[in-house]
Amino acid sequence: MKVAQRFIAIILIFIIWILAFSYVHSIHRQSTVSAIPCPEKTIGIVKINSREIFSKILFDYSFRNKDAKMMKTVSEYYQNWAQDTSSTKYPIDFSENFCLIKLKLNQEIIWVLAGKSIANSASFSGFSRQGFYYSIVSKDKKEAARLQQQLKGGAWFLSEFNPNNSLTYELIDNKRLKNEYVFSLKARELAFSFKARKTTTMIVPDSTRSFFHISTRLNHGSFLPEKYADLDVLTDKLAGFSFNYYGAKYIDDSKRGTYIDPEFDVLFNFSQKTKLAELTKILRSVAREDVRIESDWIYLNRARYRLKAINDSTIFIGKNNPKLSQTKAAYSMRGKPHVLTEIKNLGWKGGLLELIPEYRALKDFSESVESIQMHMSCESNACKYDVSKQNTCQKNVQHIRIKFKPGSNARLESFRVLLTMANAYQFQQD
Repeated sequence: MKVAQRFIAIILIFIIWILAFSYVHSIHRQSTVSAIPCPEKTIGIVKINSREIFSKILFDYSFRNKDAKMMKTVSEYYQNWAQDTSSTKYPIDFSENFCLIKLKLNQEIIWVLAGKSIANSASFSGFSRQGFYYSIVSKDKKEAARLQQQLKGGAWFLSEFNPNNSLTYELIDNKRLKNEYVFSLKARELAFSFKARKTTTMIVPDSTRSFFHISTRLNHGSFLPEKYADLDVLTDKLAGFSFNYYGAKYIDDSKRGTYIDPEFDVLFNFSQKTKLAELTKILRSVAREDVRIESDWIYLNRARYRLKAINDSTIFIGKNNPKLSQTKAAYSMRGKPHVLTEIKNLGWKGGLLELIPEYRALKDFSESVESIQMHMSCESNACKYDVSKQNTCQKNVQHIRIKFKPGSNARLESFRVLLTMANAYQFQQD
């Protein structure tokens, strides 16, 4: 009798795994959406291949890792999503390819969520066109309705999805592809690549220490949720920035009290002439702590930093003397991300931080990264394979690869930290 029960149990388990594998395989099939109509005013498109992303994540989650932390995070996200009544539910089939479209309309940047329309979409605030649903995000209903009428009456063009790319950000100029940022997720690697363009100024990190470095150029209209709209006063003026971070210290001073003292250097590149007084005014309007100036120093709360104008549109704030360099990379990343969650001298208080889900997820993610690698390659196949041309080839494609430690999975680690942040901020009530 026991032998028969065990045999039946084995058969049932086998059937369950076959059904789960079939479900994963069905998701892994290519999306039926191969292209999407976009308004002629489009200047950027974030394209999401949800089947490519979620089939691999689900396969890793179901068959390889059985990650308990992932199960907890997914459960919390689903509960928050199911109970959330403040956000609009869109009549879009998110199991198919969908996108966020960036437009410049009446000298204003707007974002539109677009995807394959599902039945009964007439009761929603957006509009349908050729089987696709479009909805302007981060605008009140009255303003969105006015802008949508303009979009409907304008010209449109067709933009194709690449079935091999899980996530891309395309820059569009006059309905043509100007540049694209291609993201890929492998078992132990998160990578993206793009064409390098103009030269920009960056801060050189101190390579003798543990550091994390990011430099990037910005294009206006980067999406910010409405609750963070006050940051526009800074982001709308920025052309780019360069940032080095070396960790933080917990200060317990009998006179000045207790505070966190982060060690960082940041270089702000503005799109127009900007004085030190203008920057400090901007920082006071967006900072959550006290900002004050004393001679060549700026105090953010009680942490003190050097303040220096490099030229009429470049300003430095930091702990160290800036060492500058030029780069053609539109985006660069180097160093060890674990320093982002490093706070020295914290003692037993560090245990309290572990109770904060966002800190814990970011720490787990950063500590799972083994290395960050950057290199340039040539877009032309002739340069790659023709020895006579290799010396004259201009390397213009930038590649950044984030490699994870053995035993860590890039897809699961990335997905878990994104879901945790969504739990913290998407459903947060103002």
